[in-house]
Amino acid sequence: MAMLGVLETEVMRLWSEILGVDVTSADQDFFELGGQSLAMVQFLAMVESEFRIELPVEVLFVEGLTVAEAARAIEEGSRTLAATGEPS
Repeated sequence: MAMLGVLETEVMRLWSEILGVDVTSADQDFFELGGQSLAMVQFLAMVESEFRIELPVEVLFVEGLTVAEAARAIEEGSRTLAATGEPS
């Protein structure tokens, strides 16, 4: 669970950078913060670059995507990569 907290902090940092707003809570919603599809593509590229995993687009393009949900998707992708050696 400690890893999830670190990932949430990283997601908040990335979203703040991409969206140009302060993201301070794991409950904040990407699209309510002003994110749109182009910003989500930028987030996906940053996740791939920083964490070396590819997240499925359909996981993130959901209504109500929060910092916590994005962090869980990264954690799950990292576990899949560790177990199989293949990106999720």
